[in-house]
Amino acid sequence: VVMSELVGTIGTGPGCSWSDLPGDLLESVLARLPVPDRFRFPAVCTAWWSAASALQPRAVPVPSPWLMLPFDPTARRRRGGGTSSEEARFLSLSDGRAYAVPQPAPAISDRLCVGSSPAGWLVTADAASELHLLNPLTGAQVPLPPPDTLPFVHASRDADGRVVSYSLRCCFADDEGDEAATVLVPPESFAPDRLRYELYEKAILVSAPREGHTAAPGSGGYAVMLICQPLSRIAIARAGDTTWTLLDTPSRRWADAVRASSTASAGERQLVYAMDSAGRVEAWDVDVTADTTPTRKAIAPPCCCCSGRACSMSAACSRYLVELSPGRLLQVHRLRDAAHAQYTWEPRPEHVGYTTVAAEFFELIGGRWAPVDSTNGRAGILAGRALFLGKNASLCVPVDDCPELRGNCVYFTDDGPWSHDRCREVAPDVGVLDLADGSYRSPRGAARDLLWKWPPPVWVFPSCAVN
Repeated sequence: VVMSELVGTIGTGPGCSWSDLPGDLLESVLARLPVPDRFRFPAVCTAWWSAASALQPRAVPVPSPWLMLPFDPTARRRRGGGTSSEEARFLSLSDGRAYAVPQPAPAISDRLCVGSSPAGWLVTADAASELHLLNPLTGAQVPLPPPDTLPFVHASRDADGRVVSYSLRCCFADDEGDEAATVLVPPESFAPDRLRYELYEKAILVSAPREGHTAAPGSGGYAVMLICQPLSRIAIARAGDTTWTLLDTPSRRWADAVRASSTASAGERQLVYAMDSAGRVEAWDVDVTADTTPTRKAIAPPCCCCSGRACSMSAACSRYLVELSPGRLLQVHRLRDAAHAQYTWEPRPEHVGYTTVAAEFFELIGGRWAPVDSTNGRAGILAGRALFLGKNASLCVPVDDCPELRGNCVYFTDDGPWSHDRCREVAPDVGVLDLADGSYRSPRGAARDLLWKWPPPVWVFPSCAVN
């Protein structure tokens, strides 16, 4: 329909051309184009480039997510050389095609993704366990503070200042922080590329980088929250920070966090919902520009509603926090079982693969968690929605905006527990779970690529905006 309008507009008078189209019509068309065409759009002419530039700073509907695929080690040989290790491959759910996009150094094939935001940014850990914010479509990149600025990480360096190993220490204290009650655990030592598996649980982008505001302190350029081991604590880094700052005591183990949609464009202050491993939720008021401790308010008690099926699984269920609509919170329990149950031998623990078999949902109603129906495709909690889970920000996408998606389905990627061996030798748990009948399938067009294992796939919400 949109292209018909374009053709009709051009043909209404002599001498009309594509560059004569009204700016508001061009912006309307651009907002509806799939991501690959958004890249091509500005190259048509100066008028189209201007329309694309005008649209970039504004809020654009989240397009259909892409799946960042594992690195194919045979690609270089098939191409007779090339730079395949410097390209990331993404599967578009809208057309089932894979797109290769060049990436900045360090090599994308050596990175582990520990976070993915609806604004299009990834948080990646390179082979030295250093974190970077990366927009994989534009190539924009921002380094984050080094891991040894966390108080429980120590880096050993050689004479040239290069990190040769990290040590990770753990201490336990009571809720009041009584030093006399603190128990120290001997530190573990890790090679630079191994720390990332042990330290990083999940990164949450509180505020995305903005053009020209990625480094200056207090500029409001960005803010990242990091759930990290030991003890699943939360740290934060803002634009200009050279160190990570812990936000809580070791007595709370955090499982997930999500930025409130009501403050997505609020600028300096952002509201973040954080959930611990017991299902308790707090609302955190985060000042993106100032090095201050967020104010916190408890809004949900523990969730003790796990089913007997969840308790019988061979793998502990993973918990996710989702905002269905402004202020409407949903807790999701992802149930997994060992994939080797069909075999007669028992693999080593680090080689055990797990498969998602079900999901349970609990809605925060009247200050309490209540189980909700997820099997009724027409009236269930995810009716007309697709849920994306993994290292990405837990997100519900209306299928009316993305007709290629299936409602009442959970799209998930493997999010650990990870280790060096598991990420390279165990098939990732990636697929689409239909809640109505419990069926499981691979994303369309992904089956062959999921034969490869490294790096673990992750959902990406592509954005061409520079921010």
